[in-house]
Amino acid sequence: MMNKITAALLASGLMVSPQLLADDLMQFYGRIDYSITHSDSGSATHNGKSGTVLENNWSRLGIKGSTGLTDDTSIFYRIEVGVNGGSEDKGKDPFSSRPTYLGVKHNTYGQLAAGRIDPVFKMAKGTADAMDMYSMKHDRLFAGDKRWGDSVEYKTAKWNNLQFGASYIMEDNYYGDEDLRRDNGNYQVAVTYGDKHFKSGNLYLAAAYSDGIEDIKGLRGVAQFKINNLMLGTIVQSSEMVNPYKTGWEQRDGVGFIISAKYQIDKLLLKVQYGQDDSGTGKIASKVYGQYGDAVQEAPEVKQWAVGAEYKLSKSTRIHTEIGQFDVEHYDDYDDTIVSLGLRYDF
Repeated sequence: MMNKITAALLASGLMVSPQLLADDLMQFYGRIDYSITHSDSGSATHNGKSGTVLENNWSRLGIKGSTGLTDDTSIFYRIEVGVNGGSEDKGKDPFSSRPTYLGVKHNTYGQLAAGRIDPVFKMAKGTADAMDMYSMKHDRLFAGDKRWGDSVEYKTAKWNNLQFGASYIMEDNYYGDEDLRRDNGNYQVAVTYGDKHFKSGNLYLAAAYSDGIEDIKGLRGVAQFKINNLMLGTIVQSSEMVNPYKTGWEQRDGVGFIISAKYQIDKLLLKVQYGQDDSGTGKIASKVYGQYGDAVQEAPEVKQWAVGAEYKLSKSTRIHTEIGQFDVEHYDDYDDTIVSLGLRYDF
């Protein structure tokens, strides 16, 4: 029922007056992104399938906007849903949850929002992951990028390019009555410097801490640097599993990283990335634990290399390709080779 209501709201975005859109009260937007992907084992694909599959790379529809209350204060909102249609969707609900929140922003004191929000630990990653959104992305190695509902997020106003943020998930919705995870936290904090898209400078830095959210205690450091057409990035993360209900949770503790480079040549963007992790908290390691359970004696080490390219056909349309491999130490059946070709359209 909720998805039908949301769909109706999205459809209404097509019928508002041009003046309303111009005043920034409502902006209707979306993305359609599909790839034809070949995978050896299905360990890294969105749908978990091997062979040649059609992947939906988080296609979405949304409405967002803001309106002033005073000279210094405004209300802002976002209502967004995922549009399903890839082979992972199996004919289920055509819509899925994505960021949906309402907030208040003050020019001096910052902004506060509540709803389903990308938490600050996740967003600290910036654009350092050159393969983000596709099957070669960093969450195959280490955890921390899940979006949560029933959350509250605060961000300060920027001061000399510095910004502090905090995310909190409502405890009643995150834990059960007898949940042993209550001994851990349900919050995240982050501090960032600069602009991840390099619009205001050539350097972006971030540090973030997650206490219990997504079943881990994690520290994440991010650095990005731009030199002319070359963009360099890295994410380094220490992760410790703290959910006593998870198989092998006491041994799932380690460090992972990725390093990436992107180079812009007119409309062509070239990408390369390498990463590894031994914490056992990422998507691929979690599949190993899911199959072998207590037979896993130590957290699997997962390594990755990837190359890719994007070519802009127009401002709104691009084709992209990704080629790479995952190597899972001692668990060769979870090794995966990815070859993917996709088309993305933004509006």
